[in-house]
Amino acid sequence: MRSLRHRTIQTFSALGLASLALLVPGCISQPPPSGVRYPITSGIHTALPTAERRILLWADPPLTDVALDWLKSHQYADVLLPEQGPFQRMQVSHRFSDRETALAVAKEMNADLVLFLEHEESKEGALIEPHCGPLFNVNVDVRGLWGEGGDTALKGNAHYPHCVALTDQTLRSLTCQALATAWGYRPSGQLEIPSTLSCTAGQTERPPIR
Repeated sequence: MRSLRHRTIQTFSALGLASLALLVPGCISQPPPSGVRYPITSGIHTALPTAERRILLWADPPLTDVALDWLKSHQYADVLLPEQGPFQRMQVSHRFSDRETALAVAKEMNADLVLFLEHEESKEGALIEPHCGPLFNVNVDVRGLWGEGGDTALKGNAHYPHCVALTDQTLRSLTCQALATAWGYRPSGQLEIPSTLSCTAGQTERPPIR
């Protein structure tokens, strides 16, 4: 009887340890579900510039390089940079907060649209991970203003719901997704659309505006 009781205790102890072993790794480090590798985007436009319009790109690198590639792949050939204009010696950050300066530069350079691109990173605030540890919560914002009057033509945003490494590839993926959503090449939301597709003219027609 004592032997049977001893074996029973050992069995439950082994099961308890096995359960604990399964639970502990999940508590320590649980990788995000596979679906969250796609960013969440939002975007809208009232009117889009035609391919003949002159666009002033107002952004800091590496967003500048990504946006240049994206615009060229979508047939925008006349893209200007602030350093090409009369204010190249001015020490200003390429942020939306410099809206008035950007519009003044656009007027001097005869640009039809000013395209702002900004990115922000923080250690908290991701949708499914409140604290990022060594990683970051990264957002990329896109906003286009008409050079004449400064009215908003388009805007877009892209971010991951989980924390990510702050790399050039992360910024490239988010920039392409934000631009594609602002232009209407992809709907807003979290969709299984690879960033590589959003970075090129892989979609030749925009979906209808609803």
